[in-house]
Amino acid sequence: MTRIRYRELNNGCLFSCEGHAGYAPRGCDIVCAGISALCTALLRRLEEMSLTGMVRIARCDVADGALELRVETDEDDKMSALLLNDTFAVVLAGLSALEEEYEDYVEIV
Repeated sequence: MTRIRYRELNNGCLFSCEGHAGYAPRGCDIVCAGISALCTALLRRLEEMSLTGMVRIARCDVADGALELRVETDEDDKMSALLLNDTFAVVLAGLSALEEEYEDYVEIV
């Protein structure tokens, strides 16, 4: 099972995704592939946002079957906070769709 956690903070958010879905053998698991694609897109977008100074990636730990992020914005920068929330909203919508379709393999807590 893959467990996903997301929590908004006053000036950013925490996100973690850990575990292999177990839907199919490793290398053939479409659920893990979907989750990995969404998390990779999230990371790339956050890196772009970081390069422009909109966000700070305070923590980014990537391992086999695990991703842990802490992303921050300046407290006074409402536009960056809004863009950060929107970025996560899109990814979480995709992950939520996977959770609905494959509830025995994905859990958002």
